[in-house]
Amino acid sequence: MLKPTIVTLFFIFCFAFVQAQDTSNVYTKEFTFITENDNYNFTKKDRYYSNGVFLRYQWLAKNISSSRLATKLHRIEAGQMIYNPHLNRRSLEQVLEQQDRPYAGWLYASYGQTNVFNDERILQFDGAVGILGPGAKGKEVQTNYHKIIGLYKLYGWENQVQNEMGVNASVRYYQPLIAATKTFSLHATGKATLGNTFTNASAGVLLKLGKLEDEQYSAYWSGRLGQSKQEQRHQTEFIFFLEPMLMAQAYNATVQGGLFREDKGNYTSELNPFIYIVKTGIILSNRQTSFSAYYHIKQREAKTMIEPFEVYGAFAFSIRFR
Repeated sequence: MLKPTIVTLFFIFCFAFVQAQDTSNVYTKEFTFITENDNYNFTKKDRYYSNGVFLRYQWLAKNISSSRLATKLHRIEAGQMIYNPHLNRRSLEQVLEQQDRPYAGWLYASYGQTNVFNDERILQFDGAVGILGPGAKGKEVQTNYHKIIGLYKLYGWENQVQNEMGVNASVRYYQPLIAATKTFSLHATGKATLGNTFTNASAGVLLKLGKLEDEQYSAYWSGRLGQSKQEQRHQTEFIFFLEPMLMAQAYNATVQGGLFREDKGNYTSELNPFIYIVKTGIILSNRQTSFSAYYHIKQREAKTMIEPFEVYGAFAFSIRFR
């Protein structure tokens, strides 16, 4: 996989270049590219949540029906997520001997909304449909990418979970705990997902520090859409964020196999019912572009997993249009 430093420099260059082109326009549409990978933590290993690639398009609602809403955004997204066990690059025999979670691919498309209220509450929801298993092409993407850039040979994809169509719905709610300032914001968070691929619920807090815009214009929610130059507090918004959460897991098909399948695959695992997740990172944004870099620290999802937790990094770049 690409080294994090190369990816970081590329996105920073794009951010700086487009920032210089910023005008007085009000932007109403946004395109975002996101890449997540466990190699972004410098381990040089493919394990657990190994790779994710996402394309997202968001646009500002033309009409807001409720006087309580400050901003309403629509979004569509397509993505692929790839999961590996702890060891997958020495021999097939060694992989099968030490396999501690299934191989899995998840390919999906979704539609969602972000609603920012006048009192700084945020409500987000999404509906997704996709395919789990060989139909998600996780094996093909990962093995061909390794061949192209000359990385090690992969073993064990024969033990991926079987095909199943997935339908999932999720909701995320953020309740302000104190009034936000120009440098500080604190929300209580609650999230839930229901479906035959993922079913879970989590609760925690979201802390934001830095040079912050009003919540309705915060790049954390892609809120720079609709913001005029006169409404911005800072030429460049800087956000450091920390979001620790406790999750209760009811089902995860990437670990347990398809919910409605009798033949789930050659290898499945039992879930840990409760896990913690910590997400932290930075966001740099002007009205036309945003760059994000963040880490996830996640307790092992499956009881069989060798490592006590997994760490993966991510980079995102957004550009906005009229």
